[in-house]
Amino acid sequence: MIGKLILTAIVLGGGALLLLSDSFEIFISPFASAAASDIENIQNDPVIQNKFSQALDALYENLGKIQFSISDLFKN
Repeated sequence: MIGKLILTAIVLGGGALLLLSDSFEIFISPFASAAASDIENIQNDPVIQNKFSQALDALYENLGKIQFSISDLFKN
């Protein structure tokens, strides 16, 4: 029950930010440009690519545990 309330609060908060913001594009553009430059850096650096690959492998190995944790959160 608490998990559903938290998820609802996140969705409503995000929607309120979009609706109440006069200039959402101005708000999000610095973050978008920073993300684009980070993606370019990841593509050009083999060390970062290797670490990212290791992180994805660890996430994939633990995906079953994460799914069970999330389903337990929403059952209660």
